[in-house]
Amino acid sequence: MRNALRRAIRREKKTRPSKLDPFRPLIKKLVLTDMLSVVRVLEKIRAVGFEGGDSIVKAWVHTFRPKAIRRPHLRVETEPGVQGQVDLSPYTVLLSGTPTPVVCFSFVLGYSRWHFIRFVLHADVHTVCHGHVLAFEEAGGVPHEILYDRMKQVVLESHRDGVVYHPLFERLAQHYGFRAVPLAPGYKEGKGKVENPFRYVEGNFLAGRTFHDLADLNRQAAEWLVETARVRVHRTTREQPSARLVEEQPALIALPRQRFEAGVVVSRLVGDDFCVAYETNRYSVPPRLVARTVSVRVIEERIEVVLEGEIVAAHARCRTKYKRYVAPELRTTCTSRHVLREQFERLGPTAEPFAKGLVELRGGAAGYHMGQILKLADKVGVPRVAEALRHAARYGAFDHNAVMRIVNGKTTDAPRGALETKAGSPAQIEQYLKGTGVHQRSLDGYRKLTEPGAPPGKPGDDEKEDDADGE
Repeated sequence: MRNALRRAIRREKKTRPSKLDPFRPLIKKLVLTDMLSVVRVLEKIRAVGFEGGDSIVKAWVHTFRPKAIRRPHLRVETEPGVQGQVDLSPYTVLLSGTPTPVVCFSFVLGYSRWHFIRFVLHADVHTVCHGHVLAFEEAGGVPHEILYDRMKQVVLESHRDGVVYHPLFERLAQHYGFRAVPLAPGYKEGKGKVENPFRYVEGNFLAGRTFHDLADLNRQAAEWLVETARVRVHRTTREQPSARLVEEQPALIALPRQRFEAGVVVSRLVGDDFCVAYETNRYSVPPRLVARTVSVRVIEERIEVVLEGEIVAAHARCRTKYKRYVAPELRTTCTSRHVLREQFERLGPTAEPFAKGLVELRGGAAGYHMGQILKLADKVGVPRVAEALRHAARYGAFDHNAVMRIVNGKTTDAPRGALETKAGSPAQIEQYLKGTGVHQRSLDGYRKLTEPGAPPGKPGDDEKEDDADGE
C-alpha cells in the first residue's frame, strides 16, 4: 500500500508543470548559441519573468550542455638543459596584517625540476624580465628553450603565422640566447611542470606564514626554496631537484658577461637639494653628488641611484605627486652648511682650509659665506676663486666679501702667480680688501702680516672683531 502511494505521488509530480517550461527554448539558445554561463542565463530569464531558483536551471542545463573535452597529453621528460617553463600566479598574502595582492613569478627547469620563485606587487614586463635574470643567475645558466602561455608581458599579438613578442622580452631572449615557445591559448597542460608547483607553493609555503613586507616575503621564499623545495624528493623524478641541477648545469647555456638590464634606466642631474627627479617626485642622494650626472634605475617598485656602477642611494618608489623623499640618515646629519661644505670643497685643495677657518670664525653663518662664494665660482670660474681662497686664507680673511674683492682685483687674463705679486704690499692688500664691510677684520691685522719676519697665517689672537652674522 505504501509503495503504491509513492508511485502515485511520483506520477503526479511528473505531470505537474514546471516553472522552467516556458523558458526552456530561450535557455537552450542562451547556452548553446550564445555560449552564456548559467549565471548569465539566470540574469536573462529573470529579466523576462522567471521566478524559480537557480538549482533547477543548473540541473537542466547540465543535461544538454556539451561536456568539456579533456585534451589528452603525454608526459614529456626532457634532457638536461633543454627546457624551462615560466608562469605567473596571483595570491593574496598578509603583509604586516594587511591583505595584499601579489604576483608570484615561477621558473622551473624541466629535467631537474629545480624551482625559482619571486613575489612582486606589479607583474609588468620589467619585473617579469628581471625575474628571468635572477632565476638564470641562481641556476647558473639558461635552458635552450622556455615555454610560456601568451601572457601580455611576453606576447603582444597572436597571429596564425606567429606571434609578436614584447620588445623588451625579445631583447632578453636574444641577450641570453634561449628560444621562447608560446603555447596555444588555454593549453596549460603543456607546461604542467610550472603549473603544478603553484599549489605546492600555496599549501607548503604561504599557508600559515606571516610577512612584514614584500622584502620579508621574498626572503622567506628564498629560504624555503633552499631548505625545503629543492632538497625534497620530487614525486615524479624520485630525486632531489638540487642534486639533479648539478647534472643539468653543464648542459645549460652559459651566462653572458654582462647582465641584462630589465629595469627602466634614465639619466638625471643631482640638484642643489641633493635630490634626483623621477615622475614628479624627488629622491635624495649623498650631498657630495650635487651637480653630478647619475643613472636612476627603477625596478620592482624600487628606485636605485647608480654612479659608476655603484648604487649610491635606494628608495621605495612612491606613487605620489610632487613630493620630496629624503633618506633618514640625511635628515639628521645634513644641514645646509654640511651640504654646502661638500660642494665647497670641490673648488680645490685650497677650499678645505678656507672652509675650516670659515666655520671656526663664522660658526652658523659659514653656510651663507660658502653659498656666496659658490655663486661667485659659477660666474667667474673655479680657478680664479680657488686662487682667491688661497690668498684669503693666508691673511685670515674668512669672508665672502674678501674673496670677491680679491677676484675683482685680478684680471681674467692674468698669469698664474700674478695675484701673489700684486698682494705683496700693504697698499695692494688694502685695495683688495677695502670696503668688505663689517664682516672683515681690521686692515691693521693684514699690515702686520706684510712686515718683515711676520709668519703667514691669520692675525694674532689679540685682534678681536664683531661678527655681524653671529652663530
